[in-house]
Amino acid sequence: MAEFSVSIARDVDRLRRERPHVRAFVDPFLGLLLARPSLVAVLACQAGDGPRPVVEPARLGLGACLLPRDEFPLDAVALGRSHEVLEPVLAAGFREVRSDLLAIGRAVAADAGFLAGLARALLGDRREMVVRAAGALGVDPRVLGFFGVQVLTPLAMALGRRLGRLVADAAWNRGYCPVCGSWPGIMRRVPGGGEMTCSLCAATWRFTRRECPFCEAPGPSGQVYAVPGCDAERVMVCRRCNHYLAEFDADGLAGYAPEVAALALAPLELLARQHGHLAPALDWRQMVWA
Repeated sequence: MAEFSVSIARDVDRLRRERPHVRAFVDPFLGLLLARPSLVAVLACQAGDGPRPVVEPARLGLGACLLPRDEFPLDAVALGRSHEVLEPVLAAGFREVRSDLLAIGRAVAADAGFLAGLARALLGDRREMVVRAAGALGVDPRVLGFFGVQVLTPLAMALGRRLGRLVADAAWNRGYCPVCGSWPGIMRRVPGGGEMTCSLCAATWRFTRRECPFCEAPGPSGQVYAVPGCDAERVMVCRRCNHYLAEFDADGLAGYAPEVAALALAPLELLARQHGHLAPALDWRQMVWA
């Protein structure tokens, strides 16, 4: 893991040099990027002997993912460990919302069920519960949502690491994740289609259909956002459902760790949201910038 951390730090430094416009988006996440891989590895190892869903080719063929988000196994010990590791990292990296993050940390310390309740609300898209909880704490709902996503993401990534290999060779050509059913966060264009990365569990899958992955609308996309000189990296918006998807060409961002490459598209995604386009619900890169 030490070598991986060095690689992440090197990639971030390279990205900052090559694309100065992303610095404000990348710098706060550096501590998170360095802390999360070892946490995910530990959580995946701890859950390694647990039961796994049975892969049923017929169900997969009908579009049933392995473990829908509303069935996500929330281990209180794993949530606590994720919070313990990431709380100081988040407070140090996102200083402009540090007071809200500290208030949320106090709520976690005072209520043993707070983390699980927040995670369940996020997994179930019950945003009104997040807003009410934020109001009770006197914090910005966006910060509470961002905090919850960051604590939840390592558990989801550990799940994606364990279960993604079960469907690696399955017949799957849907717009949503075959592991947890979440929407893609980013797509790498490859010959014959794209390689999707789940916005929640980071599992990957191939998508070869010439349709919107969100609503299956055929034909070309609508608005396209790109930085001049970096046309291989862009955000595509669906004309019908208004969802956007960040994507880059197969040779774009070559050599970068996937998490660092994903952050390179964050400024364009912010621009898309500012123009009213819709993002995946649980993407660890997005909520604090909403």
